[in-house]
Amino acid sequence: MRITGTMVNYYFVCKRELWLFAHGLQCEHESDAVRLGRHIHETAYQRETKELDIDGVIVLDHIDAKAGIVHEVKKSDKMEEAHKWQLLYYLWYLKQKGVRTESGEDFTGELNYPLLRQTTRVELSPEKERELESVILPEIRRVLALSEPPPTVEWNVCKACSYCELCHS
Repeated sequence: MRITGTMVNYYFVCKRELWLFAHGLQCEHESDAVRLGRHIHETAYQRETKELDIDGVIVLDHIDAKAGIVHEVKKSDKMEEAHKWQLLYYLWYLKQKGVRTESGEDFTGELNYPLLRQTTRVELSPEKERELESVILPEIRRVLALSEPPPTVEWNVCKACSYCELCHS
């Protein structure tokens, strides 16, 4: 199974959500939070090219090839660690495919939070690359290979999760 950027994000948010999503239970289309995020994505940075799908694996919100920056737009920084790793995965994936900037450098990333008027720079260091390859991606594969979803874990974001009813019914 291909690992997508969304899966990397869900790995850091909730292993159960990751498993449910990867096994075809996709509830995001019914979520108000997801609809708000989509609206922010569509209305922020309107002059930029949006949603560049690469291999059906990663979908870049927008890319500035001249500056060498991959942008990921999010509505809130509550899950910033998950956002950073999703963007690091995008940078890693581009590097694996040999995609470089116009000047031949690796891309860097920016997390953009338009509602907060905040930007966070993200760079794929050799340490982060090793962690992604040796810990995170193998662990995601392990979760995806489980015959049933991981147990429910209650924490402060569960009420806003589009999968909440599948975990707490």
